[in-house]
Parts: sequence; structure tokens; C-alpha cells
Amino acid sequence: MIDVNELIDSEEYYIGLAETLYLSSIPGMKEKIVEGLKTHIEDCIPEDQVEW
Repeated sequence: MIDVNELIDSEEYYIGLAETLYLSSIPGMKEKIVEGLKTHIEDCIPEDQVEW
């Protein structure tokens, strides 16, 4: 049997991978992330003004 620790460098890497897979499973999320990456920082709302 293969030891998972040999395949994955660290817990942090694994958690990041799991989060990426989760976000990719949400319809339309990949496109929203790509759109956000293309947004200039000047066009973003300051963190303290974001309403959840």
C-alpha cells in the first residue's frame, strides 16, 4: 500500500489541494476566480467595506 505522506509533501499542501477541488466543484466558481484575478487592485473594494 502507498503511504499518503510519501505522495503529499505536507498537510498544508493537502489542505490547499482539497480546497481547490472543492471550489472547482461549485458551478461558475472557476470563472469568478479567474475574473477576480484579472481585476486591478484599484477597482477592488477595501476589505473593511465588504459586506458579507
